[in-house]
Amino acid sequence: MPFDPADGPALAVSPSARSGAQPGDAVVATIVRGGRGGSELRITEVLGPVEAPGIDVQVVARRHALRREFPEEVRIAAARMPRKIPPKEIAARERFDDPAAVTIDGETARDFDDAVAVGDLPGGGFRLFVHVADVSYYVKPGDVIDAEARARGTSVYFPNRVYPMMPERLADDLCSLRPGEDRLVQSVIVDYDRKGEVVGTRFADGVIRSAARLTYTQVAGLIEGSESRAPLPAEIAAMLRRAEALRDLLETRRHARGSIDFDLPAPMILLDVEGAMTGIRIEPRNRAHRMIEEFMLAANESVAGWLSARKVPCLFRVHENPDPLKIEGLEAFARSLSLTLKSGRDGVRPKDIQKLLDDAEGMPAYPVVTQLALRSMKQARYSPEDSGHFGLAAPHYLHFTSPIRRYPDLVAHRALRAARHRAKPAVRGDLEPLADACSKLEREAEAAERELLDWKKVKFLRGREGEVFDGIVTGVARFGVFVQLDGGIAEGLIRVERLGPEWIEFDPVRHELRGSSSGRVWRLGDPLRVRVERVDAVLRRVDLLLVEERPAAREASLSRNRPRKRDNRGRR
Repeated sequence: MPFDPADGPALAVSPSARSGAQPGDAVVATIVRGGRGGSELRITEVLGPVEAPGIDVQVVARRHALRREFPEEVRIAAARMPRKIPPKEIAARERFDDPAAVTIDGETARDFDDAVAVGDLPGGGFRLFVHVADVSYYVKPGDVIDAEARARGTSVYFPNRVYPMMPERLADDLCSLRPGEDRLVQSVIVDYDRKGEVVGTRFADGVIRSAARLTYTQVAGLIEGSESRAPLPAEIAAMLRRAEALRDLLETRRHARGSIDFDLPAPMILLDVEGAMTGIRIEPRNRAHRMIEEFMLAANESVAGWLSARKVPCLFRVHENPDPLKIEGLEAFARSLSLTLKSGRDGVRPKDIQKLLDDAEGMPAYPVVTQLALRSMKQARYSPEDSGHFGLAAPHYLHFTSPIRRYPDLVAHRALRAARHRAKPAVRGDLEPLADACSKLEREAEAAERELLDWKKVKFLRGREGEVFDGIVTGVARFGVFVQLDGGIAEGLIRVERLGPEWIEFDPVRHELRGSSSGRVWRLGDPLRVRVERVDAVLRRVDLLLVEERPAAREASLSRNRPRKRDNRGRR
């Protein structure tokens, strides 16, 4: 049977076409016969028992056509690239050694394609340096590596595996900004006054030697005064404290213009040596995450604004205004929580949505408000037209800072260098289909990552049938109530017939189910206590039973009308 019910019903496989597959095996098959008499499959590959470690990764990879290996001609081309940078190339570039740049990434990161540094300017100003690996120096338009990267569009990240866009020689070596080694970069240098306002921007072909490979935890510890590792060199520590001051200014200014900050914690899947999930840890964004985010946004906006002003053809990252009908639904749900989504004369603005999120923070229903706000907005996409980014409240935006793992970033690098050196730019007509292809590949990658994550979460609950969990209602449909278990473990469904013997009425406007005789209501954001009844790891389904309202449910319901106090800047 298909892993996705949407793919259709189970199909027959004749004994001669089973290739040794046994019941319960995950397989790859092709349709060899179809028509009125029904379809028949031939098994072309047996992956192994569906419950075996690592089979989930193989299935998801095949369903989304992901490949780790590169064609032979790509491997050969990458292997031929010289490891040593020609002295003539280094001499032709600007060297950035002061202030020394550092990379800041997660503990398990493998590709280090950006480094940052912050210096002082007279009068209390700042100079921000964002150095990005110069992949465009090595990968030329139309060569075999470029063609393969364009076909992949993006790297795909699973909890214990990466399906890379670029071959290892580039991603983990030549374009990885390793400490103590010269690396070619394209650099964005932005000057700010003491209030965080841009007073100058320039770009350069550069060379850096990263001073350190730092982690988010390490940098956050320094900033917050809770270092647990060996202290950083005084020069680097001082630079990072200066960088934190700039981050605070940039974040404040971005919020003031109305940029939406969902501040979604990232779930970290914990795996054993065989790849089986052993737990999940929610990793909140710390100050170091937010620092790098602000600096990358600054670089992306700077490049986008410069290219747009000169009408240089490129792939911009656009995010259109939300659908008014979806905004109406968000407004209705906000009213059910005694909240208000105000909108301006020309419709909802980013700052209106951010105000709603601020007002909802601290309520049990906050994750649901965030989820509905996200769903109310359109998907960001790539386009040759620079129409701005609604969510960031940015008039110009593109992706520039990750050319190792996103093809549009490589396009932006080429466009910037060509414009700066007055070379022939990319042709606009070529960018339309490329923008569509990159957008589609990005959505496919996100779907694959989400599918595997959901599968591992559901498999984690196998054998835990009968256990009781606390959770929150994240979805209400005519057929039942979806509940997200606390800790992000998984999401399950309480089917409507399991809510009680009475007739259950569905209200799609208020996102609630209501018992016709008891008047009991189940709505988005309600905390519940549930028992795991059945787990289907193949179809990624968890059936739940309602145990009771959580003890805090009544108090939580009352707190809907208690707005959370904010500080005087309206920030968390």
